[in-house]
Amino acid sequence: MKRVLFSIFIILFNVYLGVAQESITLRGEIINSDNQTAVSFAHVGLCEKAIGTVSNEDGVFEFKVAPYLINDSLCISAIGFITYKVLISNLMNSDFMNIKLEPETSVLQEVIISDNKITGRRVVEKAISRIYKNYPLKPFILEGYYRDYMKRNNNYEAFLEGAITVQDMGYRKTDERTRVRVNQLRFQENYQENYEKYLHKDENDTLKEVMAGVSTEFFANEFYNMRYHNPVRNQYEILPFVGVFHNFHESNYEFDIAYYTYVDKEEVYVVRFKPKSEYNYLHINVKGEIFIRVRDHGILKFHYSFYVRDLTKERKVYELNMEYRDYEDKLFLKYISYVNFFKIYLGYEIGEISKYREFFVTDIHYPDFEAISKEESIDNTIPLHQLSIDEDPDFWNNYNLILQREPVID
Repeated sequence: MKRVLFSIFIILFNVYLGVAQESITLRGEIINSDNQTAVSFAHVGLCEKAIGTVSNEDGVFEFKVAPYLINDSLCISAIGFITYKVLISNLMNSDFMNIKLEPETSVLQEVIISDNKITGRRVVEKAISRIYKNYPLKPFILEGYYRDYMKRNNNYEAFLEGAITVQDMGYRKTDERTRVRVNQLRFQENYQENYEKYLHKDENDTLKEVMAGVSTEFFANEFYNMRYHNPVRNQYEILPFVGVFHNFHESNYEFDIAYYTYVDKEEVYVVRFKPKSEYNYLHINVKGEIFIRVRDHGILKFHYSFYVRDLTKERKVYELNMEYRDYEDKLFLKYISYVNFFKIYLGYEIGEISKYREFFVTDIHYPDFEAISKEESIDNTIPLHQLSIDEDPDFWNNYNLILQREPVID
């Protein structure tokens, strides 16, 4: 009898665990209350915790939380807006939320506006000099959702997504010491075929030739390729287009404080940069912005776009976007996105290719965490789709992935 009761207890306990582990899914759209436009890449997460996700380009999000967090508060924030805060328990009856973020309208300090010594170039210079003060120097972990995909002649192809853990040894250490573990991975059946056809080149590809733009040919996988382009993390590396970010303020750009905005009621410089007039060639165009917090000169956001012009149109060949947020008195990556365009000749076909790579941080562990072992860490030279990862068919049901504007994988 005791054995029967014990068996019944085990069954009921397992049923309870199954119910308890089912996530609460919050869905919604984030818009600007002033003009009703979408707020892209807003942070959606638990207040005062590292757990979160990011809205997509259209301001749409899906956030899954464990049931035991039902009494926590949800915070939605974006640069230039007042943070929205609400109890999760108050959202249980909402199938789809319409969140309106109010633009920050506080008056800037007069001393900031009137000081003629504050120039865009000096603000950027000070921000770079304070990287080691504002960003973590001790090891930390970033949990995140990664995806890369390709658009060929404006059609989505070759989609890959994964849940990835990054162990960074701190901003004084080179990124080569970073360890990466791929927890789950899935991709379209045609991914390897398209990767070999358009993105990879070996010695036997005598007909394959890049006709225009920037090829993705690189010595590492696409995830490492994307991370390498982070100028704040890799300020001493020679990065494509950006150059050595440590000396960026000395480069051939004009820096102007275009306007001021706010993050959590704190003033932020928005510094725009473009090539100096003597380097502003007719066939190229560069657009960039750096969002720098006034209080500590922390770089909160970086945007860089490079365009090539011809007689009929302007083509974007390179774009980098990234944003940081506060956690434990340091600034940690919120997301990074890197895309490049190139036109390739294959001998029998000309393809116009845009390659996208995006990483969205869903959790941060600092200063304490469980380290990634050498055995778990992947080889950065091996393409992700060639890794051997044990698949968990139920994993994605409770995972916070970022919604794709045009879904390309079910």
